[in-house]
Amino acid sequence: MIKRFLIFVVFLSLLFFSCSVEKVDWPESTNEMRPWVRWHWMANAVDEENIKRELKEFSNVGIGGVEITSGYGAKGEEHRFIEYHSPEFTRILKFTINEAHSLGMGVDLPPSAGWACGGPFVPEEKGLGKLRINSYDLKAGATWELPEDINAAAISFVAKEDDGSATILQLEEKFVAPVGGKIYIAEQIKTGGTVKNPSPGGEGLVIDIYNKEINDWYLSEFWNRLGLDKGLIRSFFHDSFEYYGDFSLHFMEEFKTRRGYDLAEYMHVLAGDYKNEETLERIRSDYRETLSDLVLESSIKPMVNWAKSHQSLLRNQAHGSPGNILDIYAASDIPETETFGPIETDKVSVFVHKFASSAAHITSKKLVSSESFTWLNEHWTVTTTDMIRAVNRLFLGGINHIIFNNCTYSPDDAEWPGWVYYASTQMHNRNPLWRELPALFKYIELSQSILQSATPQNDLLVYWPFYDVASSDLGDFAIYNFTNIDRGDNAPWFKNFSLAGLSENLMNSGYAFDYISDDQLLNCEMENGKVVTSTGVVYKAVVVPKTKYIPVETIQQLKKFITEGGKVYFEESLPESVPGMFELSIRKQKLEEIKKFISKEDHVGDVKELLANSNIVGKKFLSEKGFHFLKMNMDNENWYMILNCSTEVIDEWVKLNNSAKSYVFLDPMSGKISRAKNKGNSVHIQLEPERAVFIKCCLKNVDAPQFTYVDMEAKRVEIKGSWDIDFIEGGAVLPGNITTEKLTSWTILGDTETQKFAGTARYTIKFEWNENTSLALLNLGNVKDCARVKLNGKVLGSLLGPSYTVKVDNLINGENLLEIEVTNVAANRIRDYDIRGVVWKKFYRTNGDFADINYRPFDASGWDIREAGLLGPVDLTPIR
Repeated sequence: MIKRFLIFVVFLSLLFFSCSVEKVDWPESTNEMRPWVRWHWMANAVDEENIKRELKEFSNVGIGGVEITSGYGAKGEEHRFIEYHSPEFTRILKFTINEAHSLGMGVDLPPSAGWACGGPFVPEEKGLGKLRINSYDLKAGATWELPEDINAAAISFVAKEDDGSATILQLEEKFVAPVGGKIYIAEQIKTGGTVKNPSPGGEGLVIDIYNKEINDWYLSEFWNRLGLDKGLIRSFFHDSFEYYGDFSLHFMEEFKTRRGYDLAEYMHVLAGDYKNEETLERIRSDYRETLSDLVLESSIKPMVNWAKSHQSLLRNQAHGSPGNILDIYAASDIPETETFGPIETDKVSVFVHKFASSAAHITSKKLVSSESFTWLNEHWTVTTTDMIRAVNRLFLGGINHIIFNNCTYSPDDAEWPGWVYYASTQMHNRNPLWRELPALFKYIELSQSILQSATPQNDLLVYWPFYDVASSDLGDFAIYNFTNIDRGDNAPWFKNFSLAGLSENLMNSGYAFDYISDDQLLNCEMENGKVVTSTGVVYKAVVVPKTKYIPVETIQQLKKFITEGGKVYFEESLPESVPGMFELSIRKQKLEEIKKFISKEDHVGDVKELLANSNIVGKKFLSEKGFHFLKMNMDNENWYMILNCSTEVIDEWVKLNNSAKSYVFLDPMSGKISRAKNKGNSVHIQLEPERAVFIKCCLKNVDAPQFTYVDMEAKRVEIKGSWDIDFIEGGAVLPGNITTEKLTSWTILGDTETQKFAGTARYTIKFEWNENTSLALLNLGNVKDCARVKLNGKVLGSLLGPSYTVKVDNLINGENLLEIEVTNVAANRIRDYDIRGVVWKKFYRTNGDFADINYRPFDASGWDIREAGLLGPVDLTPIR
């Protein structure tokens, strides 16, 4: 009986333990969690066999989907070209979609054959236009007659002695000047803008993006010519706004309806003949706000509805638009940012990316995408370290759906480097790094599996002073666009305003935040002292950076939040004035009344102090230790993504302000799951440079092994001896084998072919291990450019940089065998091609066969030979 009772007690204990222990795993993967590629079809010169081959290659390495983008072709391949929108194009497109779907992959498609909506079927009258102001001096009593060749949208006359007011005239063929003055005519002229870099059959004018009727007409025409069934395309992709127009024939009417006054009264201001700076700023702001309204209502929202009607989504890049990009991002199903240019190693630039992610968070969009790696560096020089650094900053900026630009289709019979698109980075199998890129793809997939499954937990809403930007002098008077995304956080439309400094200050103090627009604020409510967006997302406070212009409606809403117990804080001072010209004195008076109310409350000053006084504290315990982070919630548990974006190891204890029974590390680089060492809510985090870890704050005990920490002060044991180097893959030819006791660049070892080689070499060494442990941290030192490691026959994975370390657990006393396969970038090989005059740059791009990062003709013949291989030193740090 006692024995049975004991067995029963043990059974109950095991049952209780099993019920109270949590099993942690990565979320189940989907194709959207994997990285996607922009798949350039050069002149649509594709065929079924090569499509099947490339799609299978994509699927095998972990690519989840393709965006098929048509473009210019390769010279000498004209026999393969397929005309855009031809029956053959429709047939091969259907074949490709079916093949992709059979592999579990998704397909996206732009609504044109290149950048911007347009094509050969767009007539001139539906093309994009811009504003031109014509002016004529008139003497008193002089007769003026409208020239027959001018299609006037508005006419005004300004007397010379006038203080700036204007006499408004209707469109008349003749006018007799009562006094001396100047007559102004607003005219729409066609830009002649065409689709950029189109494929054959897709050339033609771009449409008037500010006219809804033209947009609706175009999208209907495009769909009819496409010839697809509904539901085959995951999303239609609209690229960054590259229309370069600022006027439409109905613009003057739209302006008067939306802004409340006739723009014709201020054409002399548009023409630059009235120098009052405040008036200039106000007209500039009203003009750009009207453009913003038209982009949103005439183009993007209709495109979203059009895509939905065909059972698809719209993926849209708002940057470049002459408008409030937060609202334009938010209107899209999948807001998309873009990386453009090299990543600074000494700066974490994420704020421009946060415009896309903020719009998604506020409107509860699941996906936020990025056109990734555009011009990450010069052709054939982008390393896996560059890629890791860029990916980490995208994640930190709130991006969770990475799409590579570019991956160019190339037939199997094309000689190396195959067909190459101009905008870098080569994310395809002609790049020697492709061999190790599946490790990068898996890192992205595991990271995105959590980032897409979890709900962001940002504390603050930071107001974006759009009207400060819209009123400023940052280029052409009428059009204001955000094309400076290529400069990231250094873009003038961001860096030149107080929002930039405030954002940096908040991030360094450990605050997580989203940007919010005026319209988005107006759709928020106050509940229990917190701000709630229209989709139910909750924030603790609203922060307003130092602002010059703010709409009355916006500050009225902020006042309402304050009266209802909300936390609203203004940096340094209250806004100075209201934007625009309509009923200016009335709106100014209303603003001053609201400012008097707010100034009586404790809502203005040092934002960090104001937040701290309200018990809204940032995760300074992370930021002050050098970590960057995202905070999320999934299944009612708190999650963090912790990143080390520095160049040194960070080994610190941090408090996570969470009451949890255990803390679990999920390492997206290795896929390993382990329990963190913790003391209460203090967690020991040890991260190499550009490494990330997800931390799950578990409410139960966890069934997972303990994380293995390394004593960073322990003595390193250098691996010395004779290294055998054999070249196993790449070209143009494989160099001869090398034996050396000194690790250095292979370009100064062996025969002359090593200086031209791009590919993989295997480094092999046997060494003695006499430490009393089988565990150690293997550090390869300096690697050019990535490596795959095997110890005693066990594959330990790929190392992408900038830290080339891996924990090993299979060291044996006595002799060990270490094999390291190192792959370099293709720079030396392409340098040799250009020195020898090998013809590989043979493409029909409009402004030259092939461009470098500065948009000049590409020529690598003058490059220095680039270091390659394992440079070391290679050592082991015992783990005891």
